[in-house]
Amino acid sequence: MDRAYSPLSTSLANPFVTSLRQLGQTGRSFAFAGAVTLLLIFAMSRLIATDYTEPEVDEPIPIKPIHLPDLKPTVELYEPPAKPLDPPPQMVIREVDPAVEPGKTTIVISPPNPAGGELDSAVTSRDPLPVFKPAPRYPSAALRRGMEGYVVVEFTITETGAVRDPRAIAGYDSAGNPTEIFNRSAVAAAARFKYQPQLEDGVPVERHGVRNRISYKIAD
Repeated sequence: MDRAYSPLSTSLANPFVTSLRQLGQTGRSFAFAGAVTLLLIFAMSRLIATDYTEPEVDEPIPIKPIHLPDLKPTVELYEPPAKPLDPPPQMVIREVDPAVEPGKTTIVISPPNPAGGELDSAVTSRDPLPVFKPAPRYPSAALRRGMEGYVVVEFTITETGAVRDPRAIAGYDSAGNPTEIFNRSAVAAAARFKYQPQLEDGVPVERHGVRNRISYKIAD
């Protein structure tokens, strides 16, 4: 029986033919690489041979010199305005009407001592005596309105002559209308009053329910 013929079998059978084909392919590759190399060398030679010159630049526009005028500093002296004169203080006369008048001093003489037959020392009793009553501060609101009036305050005089628990009982303006505009000022003034305390048999005691009328009048 005859054997079939194929090119593959022929090439495998003939290694010389395969070698020639490989050499042909390698030669074509080297030829292509050489051509590319020659083109690159030619391009580089042309670039080197080119004569480059500096581009022309336009001459700058001349600028005329600038002359500044002589500047002289101007200094103005600032004088502060004169301070206005303070207005004279308004004279306000405040009256304090004491409600507690000094009482009459009663001298009590004790009977003779039966043991020694001699008289004991005099023992006195008296009402509180005012020692210091500062003028109250005139309320600014009442002063602006031109209001006058009075306040009745009530307090306790302690054994040392100080004032305790002052409070306003009633306040009225000059027309007799009730008002509380003077109450705070009157209570603050009464709290600073000083007295000689009440004496009973020569012993200082407290005096409760003492009332004092504090008047407010604007000077003419």
